[in-house]
Amino acid sequence: MTNEKYLIVSYFVCALLSVAAGILVYLYLRRPFAALADTAPGKHLPAILKRLFPCGLLFPALLGFLSVSYQGCNSSYASIIANREFLVTKNHEQISAILFYVVIAVLFWNLIGILILRSARPESAKKL
Repeated sequence: MTNEKYLIVSYFVCALLSVAAGILVYLYLRRPFAALADTAPGKHLPAILKRLFPCGLLFPALLGFLSVSYQGCNSSYASIIANREFLVTKNHEQISAILFYVVIAVLFWNLIGILILRSARPESAKKL
């Protein structure tokens, strides 16, 4: 496989990996988050949180993928294609950025969950 074909294939594979990472994390966390969102105060807030949750995991994964640039200050397309080790390094950077952004997104949703739990009324107050 030529370096140019490797670049094209690996770029699309990393794009699919970013989408898959966002979807898998969403599928793993959707039920616990839905249960947590149901305790949120307000009439429409639980529904809004449930609708934002998939986007809040998929979008950061895609941002992590797009955050890695192949071009530097003095690099041309020909010099990028010429070095397979550079292409592999950039693939590793993309996968690392995808996972890092997904972790940041999960931490953000954990913060949202903590705020929901702090604002939820205790069970004794709900019965009154």
